[in-house]
Amino acid sequence: MPFEIPKHFNAETRSMIEAALEEAWQELSRSTRVEAIATKRRLVRTMVALAAVGETDLNKLKSFAMNAWRGSLQAEQAMTGQRGGISRTAA
Repeated sequence: MPFEIPKHFNAETRSMIEAALEEAWQELSRSTRVEAIATKRRLVRTMVALAAVGETDLNKLKSFAMNAWRGSLQAEQAMTGQRGGISRTAA
């Protein structure tokens, strides 16, 4: 996996983050056109931050990370004056 999950997480937590990332990526890539590496990097950063404060629910990791990604995309679109949905290629 090309995305850094800190080594201080135990194997179970690392596996949970990897599984949540894969599920989130599958869902996002089905419904939107997104750039894989940048999107996965954003998702994993959010998941690692949540796991670091004790979140242990795979579905919450996935959901929160996807919502954070969508929120950051909307903020970028607002800053650049773009209109429309999330169907454009995102970084």
